[in-house]
Amino acid sequence: MTVAEPTAQESASHMRISRGRIATNFVTMAGTSVLGLVVTILISVYVRRVLGPGAIGQVSWAMAVVLYMTAVVTPGLATVGQRELALAPERGQSLLALVLTLQTLLAFLAYGLLAIVALLEPRGATVSLLLLIQGVTVFSVAWNTTWVLQAQERMVAPSLAALAFNALQLPALMLLIDEPGDLVLYAVLMVPFAFATVAFNVWYLAHRKVVRLAGLRPTLRGARSLLREAWPLALAQVAILLIANTGTVVLGFTDGDDAVGQFYSAFRLMMVAGLVTAALWNAYFPAFARSRAHPGHAVALSREYLGLLAWMGLPLAALGWALGRHVVELLYGPAFAPAGRYFEWLCLTIGLTFVNYGVAATLVPWGRGDLQLRITAAAALLNIVVNLVAAPLVGPWGAVAA
Repeated sequence: MTVAEPTAQESASHMRISRGRIATNFVTMAGTSVLGLVVTILISVYVRRVLGPGAIGQVSWAMAVVLYMTAVVTPGLATVGQRELALAPERGQSLLALVLTLQTLLAFLAYGLLAIVALLEPRGATVSLLLLIQGVTVFSVAWNTTWVLQAQERMVAPSLAALAFNALQLPALMLLIDEPGDLVLYAVLMVPFAFATVAFNVWYLAHRKVVRLAGLRPTLRGARSLLREAWPLALAQVAILLIANTGTVVLGFTDGDDAVGQFYSAFRLMMVAGLVTAALWNAYFPAFARSRAHPGHAVALSREYLGLLAWMGLPLAALGWALGRHVVELLYGPAFAPAGRYFEWLCLTIGLTFVNYGVAATLVPWGRGDLQLRITAAAALLNIVVNLVAAPLVGPWGAVAA
């Protein structure tokens, strides 16, 4: 029995529906991301002005190490689950149970590794305590169900809830954090907000009857197949984390807390532009997954996606390079003047990153995670080499170059 090819009218209708959903989800996520960006900048400004470069360097170094552990906690499992769920929505219950089981087990492993690092005290008792506190957030990563919502294209309410929880951080910090000695309290305050979004997403899934919470049971059925699909994505994720955090970690050993605070502040401000790529990718992901069997639609979507990223990324890069130091001094104050110079040069990477993302990100929903792995692994290797050679010689400028 053969399956008839869709008519031109049916294909056009399908594309209109997909584009409508893409537009709705992207506008919602981009809008909440912009508002969230304002809140994040306000939080960043307040925290840096109160704590100063040294304390920010300590908390940033600990967070960089914790971020490495996220590759252990969610080694591509959610991405594969999202792709499979976009193709077969009826598998939501079983896929969610399997992914949550695997990621919970891996979260315990990751936190155990962080505890071992903390006991060794590679950078002192305060940083080790920060590792133990911030490390708890690996469980919020393990229990994050955003991938289910994205696959089901139910992103509006969760995006608004995430914005609300993000906004609540600012008054809490202003009430409780007012000097560098409050560094540990600051780390503690961040933990419940990380879990608040997780709790809302789980409630929303149950409320919308996407899954039955009462029917969820730990399971390892299908784990081997899922892990086989996920391992290239896991290694690619490790490569991306190495690119993002190696400079911070190396500077912690070679140049100290102040240098880490200056560089990481510039790097985080530059990475704000990543909210655009994340919103666009999440909006397009289900459509890319479904276009896998339709090369014509896949090519059209890919060109559209790359064009949007290029038109958004290149102007942002130029603007940041031209005005970066003034923006940083206005936000963070004179104490972070070196971060302004780092930020200007880091902004040049925004245009390249947007274009690279437009080329490589489509490989995952199309089932070509192996090719994405080769691309990101080569970039990570180059990044590590440059950091290890240049950072000890020229400090944060070496990390900027990497």
